[in-house]
Amino acid sequence: MRACPSRSRPNRPAWVRRALPWDALVLALAVGTLVPGFTATPAAQLLARPMSSSGTRGWVWGDVEASYVQETPAAGLEGASLRVSARGRSRDIALDGTLTGRRARSISTALFLAPYNRILLHLDREQDASGLLVVDLGADSVVDAVIGRDFTPSPDARFWVFEEHASRTTSQWPHTETVYAVYDAGAPADANARACPTNDERCRGQVLYLPDRLTRCHAIAKVRGGSCLTPGRQPGHARRSPFVWLSANEVAWIDVDLERQIATLVVASMTGGIPPQVRAVPLESDSTVDHVEVPPVREAWTIDRITRDDDPSRLWLHFRTRVAQAPTQRLGVRLY
Repeated sequence: MRACPSRSRPNRPAWVRRALPWDALVLALAVGTLVPGFTATPAAQLLARPMSSSGTRGWVWGDVEASYVQETPAAGLEGASLRVSARGRSRDIALDGTLTGRRARSISTALFLAPYNRILLHLDREQDASGLLVVDLGADSVVDAVIGRDFTPSPDARFWVFEEHASRTTSQWPHTETVYAVYDAGAPADANARACPTNDERCRGQVLYLPDRLTRCHAIAKVRGGSCLTPGRQPGHARRSPFVWLSANEVAWIDVDLERQIATLVVASMTGGIPPQVRAVPLESDSTVDHVEVPPVREAWTIDRITRDDDPSRLWLHFRTRVAQAPTQRLGVRLY
């Protein structure tokens, strides 16, 4: 397999790429360091520890051990397996049977979800198009795979929020439009599958906040009386913050509508088996604490963190740099 070069997200401004430490935040969120006071089962108990210093890539979680096996040198995960030992039984589970597995370059993180008897392999975390492999130890196989952008696990690692990946070689909108989704790693693969124009491993998880591409494509085609494809049109939405988990099942981020120049605080609550509950609060003076004006979208501001205090009716947005509207670098937003 030919390794692909690292790519920055198309149409993401350079200041966003410099300002947001996405990869560091993924790991920090996974171990729960950005969730003050949250006491549910931390993912730190799930994160892998090296099994040895002999050069073999391996992990151990209690009585479950796993190691990366590749009999002959090859690019990425071609011909690779996950060797799993548990309860006196050892077996090799192939990792390259999916598009996500074949195109992967490395395993960034391995996590074990004991309640579901699954190992999650987060692939290529530092790359523009990263991946997630779901290894089911009961089925002894990779039962699902996802290609996405900025995968961010909940503190207990069950839910993974991400952006769908849109290849730079695809120039026809809405294939390039921003889509936010969440993958439930504790659910069956078919519960996470959905239809979309590309019909591949990007089409996973439940869509959050914005319409999925297929829905939007059908709506445009109906109005036009023809194809929905629009060559050269740029995505209409982008994030101005990382995905931030406020609890085991509640995630928040800042979305910007680039066409309408509107910023929105999005808060999604996950419950396995039913659609997520999503609240979208426009960032305007009426929604902020003390009716403070919000910096215009055209200005190059970004949010590093989103936190909660003792008042459940509000969240605090922490700006990376000082802005005139928030001299303390934080702004409170009322949820209701």
